[in-house]
Amino acid sequence: MASTKTTTQRGLGWEHQKQREKLLRAHVEGTPCWWCGEPMYLAQGLAADHSHARAHGGTKADRLLHGLCNKQRGDGSKDDLRPAVTGKPLEQAQADQAALGVRVMPWP
Repeated sequence: MASTKTTTQRGLGWEHQKQREKLLRAHVEGTPCWWCGEPMYLAQGLAADHSHARAHGGTKADRLLHGLCNKQRGDGSKDDLRPAVTGKPLEQAQADQAALGVRVMPWP
């Protein structure tokens, strides 16, 4: 069984944790999630997200997303397929895109 990396091992150490806490303190309950458009509540275990993805050089988390939404977003390469834009779950948007054989430019 593969071991799970700690936040520090994933490059999300003390500074990231402090930034997440800052974002959580400023959060307004019910604010829509950038990824899915659904309301976010602290009890949902929100994740600190980098609008400029870490995979592309982003260094500071600047917004909150639902934990699942943050995982679905990954490196940001699917931002154009996010449910808040397409109105569909990610898997359906990906299937639709594949059926059309086109790729929309990702959100900046």
